[in-house]
Amino acid sequence: MILVLTYAKVCTTSITELLAARFPGEVFNSHGLGSWLHEPLAHALALRATAQQDMPPFHTEAPGIARRLAEAMAKGESVTIVSGVRDPIVRSISVAMQNLDADFADCLGATAEATAEALAARVGDLWLRDTPDGDPNRLYLERMIRAPLIWFREEIETPFGFDLRAHAFDRQRGYSILTRGNVRLLLFRHENAPTAIQNGLAELFPGMEFRLPHSNDGTTKPTSEIYRALKSCFRLPRPALEAIYAHPDVSSYYAADEIAGAIERWAEDAPVQPPAAPHQSFAATVFIPLRNHAGWIGQQLDSLFSQWRSDTELVLIDDGSDDGSLSVALERLSGRPDVAATVMRNSQAIGHGMLPSLVALSRAPLLIQADSDDITLPGRLDTIINHFAANPGCRLFTSNALLLSEGGIPISLSGAEMPDTVFDDPVTLLDRQMEPCWLGASSAYHRSVIEAFPPLDPELCPYGLDLLTGFRATLLGSHHYRSRPLVGWRQHASNSHRVSGWQGSDLATQEHSAALKLMVCAQRLRDLAWLRTNGKLDPVRAAATEARWNADFLAQTDHWMRSRNRLTGTHAASAPRAAGVNDGSRRHIPAIPPIATLLRGREYPVARGIGSVLSGWSGFHHHEENWIWTSRQAVVVLRIPETACQSLLITLAGLPYHERQSVFLSLNFAAPVEVRMAFGQTTSVAVPIPRREDRQDDLLTLWIDAPDAVRPVTVDPRNSDARLLGAAVFGLQVV
Repeated sequence: MILVLTYAKVCTTSITELLAARFPGEVFNSHGLGSWLHEPLAHALALRATAQQDMPPFHTEAPGIARRLAEAMAKGESVTIVSGVRDPIVRSISVAMQNLDADFADCLGATAEATAEALAARVGDLWLRDTPDGDPNRLYLERMIRAPLIWFREEIETPFGFDLRAHAFDRQRGYSILTRGNVRLLLFRHENAPTAIQNGLAELFPGMEFRLPHSNDGTTKPTSEIYRALKSCFRLPRPALEAIYAHPDVSSYYAADEIAGAIERWAEDAPVQPPAAPHQSFAATVFIPLRNHAGWIGQQLDSLFSQWRSDTELVLIDDGSDDGSLSVALERLSGRPDVAATVMRNSQAIGHGMLPSLVALSRAPLLIQADSDDITLPGRLDTIINHFAANPGCRLFTSNALLLSEGGIPISLSGAEMPDTVFDDPVTLLDRQMEPCWLGASSAYHRSVIEAFPPLDPELCPYGLDLLTGFRATLLGSHHYRSRPLVGWRQHASNSHRVSGWQGSDLATQEHSAALKLMVCAQRLRDLAWLRTNGKLDPVRAAATEARWNADFLAQTDHWMRSRNRLTGTHAASAPRAAGVNDGSRRHIPAIPPIATLLRGREYPVARGIGSVLSGWSGFHHHEENWIWTSRQAVVVLRIPETACQSLLITLAGLPYHERQSVFLSLNFAAPVEVRMAFGQTTSVAVPIPRREDRQDDLLTLWIDAPDAVRPVTVDPRNSDARLLGAAVFGLQVV
């Protein structure tokens, strides 16, 4: 399989045409497969009410390409990726022109010069100013313009495991070739095309000659006059340009003199006070989960600030504290304006539920955990950041710890015997999980340890992220332990492992601890299945790991069941109760969902009341703003007391995934009314009210059948929508 994966306007069309002629049926191209761009685009398209046929091809085709890629990875097929890098400012101008009609139509003026000036102002603003809250269209445009600063992490490094910063790019040849497992990557510089592309392909496919066609030439398009004017007038403040070109995903590919020339080319002539640079490059994010530690958070922050680095940011999430912890943290931060900090507060404690917020707020590849009741020993930040830089395969770093009393007095080491160790085998890792290297308070991990997996369900795995990160790290790369203590681990009655009963001696806490460990075992298997399904694991290694982890899961299941039976005293099954014997227990009475009364002539829109009623019935999902989705079938009982009513008028719309769709409607399961709906069409259908003779004849059962129901198309499997959608109901009216 060959995938031409470039961030737009980097010879994509020409390369695809060239390779498709040589390898028919096995060449795919996309401007992005990850959620970083597709999710904002989907929200923007929904806001614009864009029809399916008007969506960008790379957006509609991405799910199919992703599925084919996952299949190839899972089968161990050879996958060749061709990707390019381009001067970020030149690329942003080019992509704005490419999307002029779709995304910047309001910039069109009476002349080419007027259009160019308006477009230059818009693109400059997208570089310099971050997204206002609640504007999905703005967020999408920022991501599109700033793609060079995001692309490699989201499209190459995270999904395929390439560490591009660890491999110097060959500027002299204008291309580099990297291999990881069954994946080969040809990375070229647009400024060296077509020679670099042709030579790189010849190296990948020995014995074949390649000559790149010149396709999709922007200089020959009707908008070429605007393009020339835009390049002539576009400018950015010099400090902002310096920040952009200093980004590692830019500076790695251009020499110092090339960068200096580019800055001179695009810098404003007159010195101005610019807005802040669009994105500061951070090596690591120090993450502090804060929960009712007002007496200790100040000491943790002081210990961190004493070794703070300019390439480090702070993300502090207060998890529903009620003791003034956040006020103490903010007071400490007020004296350190040099610390780039993001602070948020949850209204109530959510534990693992804060991880998505951490990932969203962090702007660095590394996440360094710093628990709010501990302290950071000198040299920890430097040691961790330097270690990851020197070991690109490392996905988790843990260290020894100095145990502290509640008052902060050192009392012992967490581990006094274990040496520096690297763990890279998920099969044998189970035998070492009780060693001191598993201390979560000392953890620093690559963000893929969280991002490469779906969000944790707190009901299925409420405790023990540190019992998962080591296993996740060995699935993705390796886990490194250092015997030098880098954390002061405070021991007190409210330590999470004590609160959870992890070390309890009575039967109840033993059973609870066994249950928590069983949940962790189950989550490990879910993590393994996720990576394997998405083609992120070698099949042979995945099978060996699954066999060993399944055995551990079954052993832990036995342990939990024995603990449970010891606690409850139910070592044997209870004797069955004789038929007809009433043991005095309360008999089961089934619940009845809400039944609404509908009066003739009155409208009942989903937005005002009826949506809550419908969502309580089988086959209806939770209602949204103005509509409620059915599943493949749905049923609801309605009370229509007026006998003179003739029909029930139902307003509904079909799926966005079908050009035309049939939906069948019936009351009391009479002969259904079929309605054919086109995509985007809202229809009102009159369903006859049948003759009513029963004593409960004012109760009518509405049945909706949508046989074409499908699950929503999603671009990010980590945020998949599990609903099956049939038809959207907007309202009811009796006539």
